[in-house]
Amino acid sequence: MRIAVLGDVGQPIYHVGDEAMTHAAVHELEQRGLSDVVVLSRNPADSQQRFGCASAPSLPFPWSPLERESYFDAVVTDDDGQEDARRLAGTLRTCDALLIAGGGNLNSMYGWLLFERAAVAATARKLGLPVVISGQTLGPTLVRRDRDVAAELVHNAVVFGAREASTLALGRELTDNNNVVPCLDDASFYATASQNVQGQLAGAYIAATFASGTGSMPPEMFIKHVAASLDHASRITGLPIVFLPHMAIEGAGDGDEAMHARIAQEMKSENVELRPITDAASTAALTAGASMVITSRYHPAVFATDALLPCVALAVEDYSEIRLRGTLANWGLGGFALSLPDLVGSAFKEAITEAWNRRTEIRDHLKAAHPALREHHDRWWDAVVRGLNGNAPEPPQLPTIPELAPQGAWFSDVGTCIFLAQSAELAHLRAEREHLESQLEGQRRRADDARAELEGWFNSRSFKAIRTVASAKARVLHRKEHQ
Repeated sequence: MRIAVLGDVGQPIYHVGDEAMTHAAVHELEQRGLSDVVVLSRNPADSQQRFGCASAPSLPFPWSPLERESYFDAVVTDDDGQEDARRLAGTLRTCDALLIAGGGNLNSMYGWLLFERAAVAATARKLGLPVVISGQTLGPTLVRRDRDVAAELVHNAVVFGAREASTLALGRELTDNNNVVPCLDDASFYATASQNVQGQLAGAYIAATFASGTGSMPPEMFIKHVAASLDHASRITGLPIVFLPHMAIEGAGDGDEAMHARIAQEMKSENVELRPITDAASTAALTAGASMVITSRYHPAVFATDALLPCVALAVEDYSEIRLRGTLANWGLGGFALSLPDLVGSAFKEAITEAWNRRTEIRDHLKAAHPALREHHDRWWDAVVRGLNGNAPEPPQLPTIPELAPQGAWFSDVGTCIFLAQSAELAHLRAEREHLESQLEGQRRRADDARAELEGWFNSRSFKAIRTVASAKARVLHRKEHQ
């Protein structure tokens, strides 16, 4: 049995989290006897080397909403001009099922990736292949046709895994197919599985990962407050800060690497190490080897809970809040996901202090939760394999982990609720603007094409001949009128 696995891999910019989820998915399939896997990728040669299995091209969707919708329609209607679609269909004809590995791209923010998944799934279904979707964040922003495309994708899956409560609710709102069920992130236990890789650091340290996105806060202000918070963390723990980038082009010094360099430059502490981007397994292992994790990215939090580490997460908008609070809440630690306004006051620093002071309690809490969540994860992947085989998946219930709530006075949801509502509205407006700008650009291109066609007609021999005849006819009529 051959399984096609679609993850967001092989991109020019390496993304630890996306690669980790696909690695974890391939590993879980192999553990259940499905070792004949083909990874669909933007760079098959790179992915074949990284995953140690066959790899084939996915669909390179354009970014613009109007263009991606047009491309999607061409793919699903079997447009003969779509060579990429024909190549994908040829790959899928050699497969028995399609697994869409975990991700957070089923929304209007990453609409081209949403449409890619929908088009690949539609192609697989036309070929009679079962489609299973694992460990997703759905939304929260879905505007216009994006929502309809997402709804069809969810509805037609054999089973759809929701990795947080908000995704579960939205997925069940989009379909009445009873196929949307809770699960964990695909890479939930990837960190402990990666701890035997080379390149571990000696001594204790705090792992810090911050994306370049700063939400509605100016970058200079964000960097200043993050630097002060990390100085505080280093001071109260006596540990160095080790920056672990999750997204960057190798050797380019961009993405997280650039953000980390700017934060480190602003810090007063000299006990800082800037690490370059490295592969998913090494990054997961380095995160698991820390004493505490502080992050604005999602997968450092995923790796931290697996490794039984205290983690303080910072959400810069509603999208990251849903994911960060969601993954920590699965382990009973949702209160340690803070939002952007908390960075300006003392709350973020106080949360770091509390997480550090309660690190033994947090470790014991995570250790107690680990067996039940690990068992659920194993049973979830058993269900995934049943679904890929075309059988009823019978997914397990996600166990409820008791909450280990923050005790400090810093903990409050009032400001967070206001911020998240405003952030959600802003995200919706940005997505609407993107669609409107795309439509405007399309209208301009059509107007330019019409103008060029008209000018071409004016300059054509046929028009010149007609104009010559018309002119001659006009002269003849003029003479007759004056005779």
